[in-house]
Amino acid sequence: MTEAVTPAVELADRVRAVVEGALGRSLDDWPADVSLTEFPSATYDSLMQLEVATRLEREFGLETGALDTGDVGTLDSVAARLAELDGPS
Repeated sequence: MTEAVTPAVELADRVRAVVEGALGRSLDDWPADVSLTEFPSATYDSLMQLEVATRLEREFGLETGALDTGDVGTLDSVAARLAELDGPS
């Protein structure tokens, strides 16, 4: 059975792709609710969190500063914050 593509699934996929691009590593099996600071073989420190926030702002057409490091702790928290910002482009 294939997973239906819904706006939430598409958002999650886009978020995952942006974070993977910043980390330079696949997150295929990474649980969306687990802190990215626990990701092995990657440094998810405050500088990387800022990089991820910046890349997400660009990807979703947000103003600079719309996201901060508190928004990018997990893949789920990113998706939730983007949903709060009322619809990524």
